[in-house]
Amino acid sequence: MSHIGIPAVNFTISEHARRGIELARQACNAHSPDPAAVLCVGWGRFMPDSGPQFENVVVTFYGQSQLPGITEAIQEVSGLQVVFLPTPADHPKFEGKILDFNDDQGFFLRGP
Repeated sequence: MSHIGIPAVNFTISEHARRGIELARQACNAHSPDPAAVLCVGWGRFMPDSGPQFENVVVTFYGQSQLPGITEAIQEVSGLQVVFLPTPADHPKFEGKILDFNDDQGFFLRGP
């Protein structure tokens, strides 16, 4: 259940994605003085200098110092605490999907 105004998580997280999340957490902690505290899943639009624009799921973290400001947005999915704040247009892209991960593609959404 989510708070009013915060969209409910409408996807699950695979075991492969859990491994990818842990790898991403380790990388984040190695490069940031603010340790990763809560997973953040969203939708991103990428506009590279060359090649076509594309969209994909984005996985990142809120740091320990940011916890006081995000507490009400934290939800639980597949045993993980997650902040999920997609736009109304992006929320349906996650509906019933599984957040997955592999070394070649990174994070991606797939059907059940």
